[in-house]
Amino acid sequence: MQRRVVKSAARTLEVLELFAERREPMHLNEIYIALGYPQSSTTNLLKSMVIGGYLNYNRKSRTYLPTDKVSQLGNWIAGYVRSHNNYRDMLLELQRRTDETVGLQTQNDLYIQYLYLHEPDHAHKNVPVAGTMRLMVNSAGGRAMLSRMPDRTIDKICRYTNHYELCSPRINTTDFMREIAWIRQTGYAYLPNMPTPDVSAICFPLTEDVNGTPMAVGVGGLAERISRNKSDIVSIMREVIARYRPVPSFTSTPPDAEDGADDDR
Repeated sequence: MQRRVVKSAARTLEVLELFAERREPMHLNEIYIALGYPQSSTTNLLKSMVIGGYLNYNRKSRTYLPTDKVSQLGNWIAGYVRSHNNYRDMLLELQRRTDETVGLQTQNDLYIQYLYLHEPDHAHKNVPVAGTMRLMVNSAGGRAMLSRMPDRTIDKICRYTNHYELCSPRINTTDFMREIAWIRQTGYAYLPNMPTPDVSAICFPLTEDVNGTPMAVGVGGLAERISRNKSDIVSIMREVIARYRPVPSFTSTPPDAEDGADDDR
């Protein structure tokens, strides 16, 4: 069973993402051609967004442009997360000392999502866009966060991922739990060449969360560079993260507890 999204909601967000990519006023035909939508439904969608105050329509140039209302929807988030300890300073120091891309990630349902990214000045990098989402089971950050969860919760996430056919090949829960056990032992997740070929990442889970949402910090870059410097990167991450906040350690599997995973999917 594939997971489906509400078409109108998805299209609204895709319009805004298109503007974020283009960063300029756009005509109707530019929008529906770029997104592959029917002209009539695109016209109705844009009119609805204008009425809602999210798009401005210039009758003279016949172009659309997002309004400040769009930016106001999320401009509080950075301050909210930063108010829960000084993540920014930690990320900046990690980036400076590793000379690789450093990111703060959080769980978003069955995915991880990049909140902040600090990239190096050199060209040897492949940096995701802030807000990009990856499957938890296929990302170093996701596996790092999963390592702090009860086995029952991990099992549910694997089953939901398989149920919605989000991952190919399907997750073998037995093999996956063996990998989680290794992460619990070492304290970090290392995922070479995944989910992006030729890119690797090393991620540590954080002991605290924001509003109940697990978090992880990762260092990533071209696979050859990360592999060559893996020991140094791990040592730096342990030192820097521990200075800003406790690093979780596991001597055994976290106990099962009520995790609220029985939702209305």
